[in-house]
Order: sequence, then C-alpha cells, then structure tokens
Amino acid sequence: MMKAFWKLKGDKVIWILVVLFAMISIVAVFSSSSFLASSRGVSKVAIFMEQTKSVLMGFIALILCYLVPLRFYRATSFWLYGLSVLMLIMLYIPGIRVEINGAVRGIRIAGHTVQVFEFAKIGAILYLAKALERWGDDLDDFKQFALKIILPIGAICLLILPNSFSSALLIGMISFLILFFMNVNFKNLAITVGALVVVVMLMFGIYHAFFAGRPERQKSAVGKVFNRFGTVENRLTAHFDNEEESLEGLTKKEIDQLKDKDRQSENAKVAISEGGIFGKGPGKSTQRYSLSMAFSDFIYAFIVEEYGLVGGVVVILLYLIFLFRCIRLCGRCKATYSSVLIVGLSFLIATQAFLHILVNVRLFPITGHTLPLISHGGTAYLVLCGAFGMILSVNRQLDKQDAQERAAREAAASQLTEEYNPDTTTTTDHTEITYTTNE
Repeated sequence: MMKAFWKLKGDKVIWILVVLFAMISIVAVFSSSSFLASSRGVSKVAIFMEQTKSVLMGFIALILCYLVPLRFYRATSFWLYGLSVLMLIMLYIPGIRVEINGAVRGIRIAGHTVQVFEFAKIGAILYLAKALERWGDDLDDFKQFALKIILPIGAICLLILPNSFSSALLIGMISFLILFFMNVNFKNLAITVGALVVVVMLMFGIYHAFFAGRPERQKSAVGKVFNRFGTVENRLTAHFDNEEESLEGLTKKEIDQLKDKDRQSENAKVAISEGGIFGKGPGKSTQRYSLSMAFSDFIYAFIVEEYGLVGGVVVILLYLIFLFRCIRLCGRCKATYSSVLIVGLSFLIATQAFLHILVNVRLFPITGHTLPLISHGGTAYLVLCGAFGMILSVNRQLDKQDAQERAAREAAASQLTEEYNPDTTTTTDHTEITYTTNE
C-alpha cells in the first residue's frame, strides 16, 4: 500500500497533509460528538462510522479530481461556474430547498442535502481562472473589468447573501486576493472595493429604514434579501460590545439562535482556557457535553481543550505548510489558468481555516465556517477534498511538463556533444600515433 502511495504523482507533502487531516478529523469528531450523538439518539460509534464514511468518500472525490486532466478543468470552467449558479438559483425553488438554522443553505437531491455554497466557492475560482486567462490583457479597462469579473462574481455573492452573509463575504474576499496577487489593475480593484463598501452601507440603511423591527415585511420577496442583516449586525454587536440591546427586529427563533451561538462561543473560550499547554488528553473533554457544535463550528476549540496549545499550534502549522507548498507550486506555473487555480483553491482552504480558528479564539465574530478537512463531514468535506485533488492534478501536470522539458534538454545536449565531437576515440588514437612517430 505504501509503495502504491509513493507512486502517486504530485507533491508528497500535500498528500501526507491530506492523510494527517483525515486522521485528526476521525479522532476529533469521534471524541467531540457526545452532544451530536445524544441529540440524534445514536451511539458515538455511529458518528464515528459516519465520519469514516465521509473521509473515504472524500478520498474518492480527491482521487477522481486528481485523475482528471488539467485541460478538462480549463475547457469546462465556464460550464461549471454556470452549474454552480444554477444550484444557487435552486435555493429559491420551494420543494427542493432545505432550511438549516433559519436559513436556506441546501437543496435536496436523491434524498440527500447538498450544501450548494461549497460548490459556488469552487465555481467562482474556476471562473476567475478561465476569465483571467482569456481576458487578462483587457481588464485594465474598467468597463471590461466590471462586465467580465465584477458582474459574474457579484451574481454568486448576491444569490448567497440572503442566506449566508459570511459565505458571500468569503467568496468576495478570495476573489479580491486572487485578482490582487495576479496583478490586476489596482485602480479597478480600489474602485470596486469602494463601491462595494457604499453598497453594503446602503443596504444596511435600507434594512433599518424598512425592515428592522418589522418581521412581516421581512417575509416579502424583497425583505428576504435582507434576511441575514439583522443577524450579522447583532453578531457584531455581541462580539465587540458584549451587549444584547440590539436584538429588536429579530424573530424569537433568530434571537434564540443568536444567544445559542454566543453561549457556544463562551463555551469554546472556556474549552481553550482549560486546555492549557498540553491539554486534558484524548477523550477527556468536559465542554463537549455543553458545546453543541464542538464537532463542526467549534472543533478547533475542542482540539485545544484535549490536546492543548501544542495541539492547536500543530493544526495551524499544518495549514501553513499546505499554503507554503501551494505558493511554491504556483511559482512553477507558467500558464495563467494554473496559477489562478492554485492560488484560489489554496487561499480558499487556508482562509476558511484561519477564519474558523479566529472565531474559536474569539478574535472574530461568529461566521459558521467549519475547519477544512477536519470538521464533521458532509458536502463541505467532499468539495474541499475535491479542491485538494484539483491542486494535485495541476501538480501532476507540472511534473509531467518538467520531465518532458528535462528530457528535451538532455536530448539537445547529447546532440550538441555529437556534433562537436563526432569521433572522440579516433582523434585520441591518431594523436597517440603521431606522438610516437615524432619520438
């Protein structure tokens, strides 16, 4: 088995990181699933088997995406983007949409709930990779930049916004980082950011003027666009001011959810505090009985409680190593498409990981983002495993190109040697004979 593993192409460090994340995930989810098992009325063994199944399915997704040639991704990027937009539109179709924690974030396909936001993140990155490759030289003109970049990415963000402000913000932030690191005209980026700030402020103004404190208006078609604005505002207030004075305008269900999130955040803080340097040890967490989302939204805090500061630092280092390896890989890319794909996917995984960690240590307001490849499995686990597979697919193609270039250089060098030294042996023999004769 190990021999087969080492035959896999691509960066071996990234392959090892995937395995390490999977091992941490299975152990951490099993140990932290007490509340989840109790709420479902099942044993922790059932949760363990469920997570193991998710990990195995994730590895299948990774291998499939790894085996897909890079040219396929390049040829289908716009189509995959269109598919992700279609899935987002399906969130607004009654009968197939699924409401989770007060927001519609999934659709039901063949009896399974699919979290479409995860596909939208990948779709946005694929679109940017193809767009920058095809129109990169035309984007200095703001009109072209707006039509070919802002409009398509903005469409995804607007479709996500009514159900997840943080996911829309994450996609916008990743898109900005991609454009910035690919040296897109900075003036256009600055104008876009400025316009975006103005638009968000106007939307919050409209929310306060027409929808805050009026639950009946929020149920209208227009009101649903501002569905998450009250939640966002109160999360920010709770985080920075630690007050509950601005809960007006929210329904009782939303208030209960907000208070539950704040309680979980406090429990996460306690878990980190009790973890100390070396932690309580595997299976000895106490906060897992009260931290209801310890297996997903707050799994980093749980890891610190059981494995201490040492365990928390190790997890951070793993993500930093992954980001560093991807940056090195990007440096080898000669094509724009490959560079954008590596930058986008690595930034997506690393940024989501550090957002999760910052929320867990209470340095950032609650967002609901899971820890990539470690939190309890599902659509997010499958999609992010696929993202790893796409990165390794690019890596495999680069290794193949490097091998071909190396072989071509060696062949050229061999040919040059033959041209300048057609018969080295004969020349040497002739010299030796001449020397003897002269003597």
